[in-house]
Amino acid sequence: MIVDIFNIYILVEATWLILPAYAANGLVPLFRGKKRLDFGRNFIDGRPILGPGKSIEGLIYGALIGTLIGIVEMLAFPYLPWELSEVALVLAPMGPALGFMLGLGAMAGDSAGSFIKRRLKLERGQKAPVMDQLDFLVGAMLFASIITIVRIEWFILMAVLTPIFHITACVIAYKIKVKKEPW
Repeated sequence: MIVDIFNIYILVEATWLILPAYAANGLVPLFRGKKRLDFGRNFIDGRPILGPGKSIEGLIYGALIGTLIGIVEMLAFPYLPWELSEVALVLAPMGPALGFMLGLGAMAGDSAGSFIKRRLKLERGQKAPVMDQLDFLVGAMLFASIITIVRIEWFILMAVLTPIFHITACVIAYKIKVKKEPW
């Protein structure tokens, strides 16, 4: 069963679904928001609820980026060579609504990760292996599942591949001075 997950067809299907979330998570740091998502308030433990890295603008831009990528995928769909596949692909019905949910879910998952990091007394920018790479993915998949079927194979494959992609993207963002830390 697990070997069946690691094939090109599942990879195409999973990538098709998760692309709006990847774009949202990867591009939001380019936009510096000023209005904190937690409104600068602290939790009952005296620590910030989310911290200064989570902004209302970031949440909005993430949802908009996801929506835009969903629209691009929807418009590109008829022109892609799906007939070259040896098997019938199971693709999520991409469009603005699903793109929006993936982008919003990615931002919600990332914010949930920040909330947990603050409760663990980790400062902004401190490493939290696994959570740093998968929080947005879990949020995106949960939000997407509200309006479409998310196959477990897609989630497992993306949970394995996302840390590799995420770490690579973070190092690049750090080197071009978009991020303050390379993780």
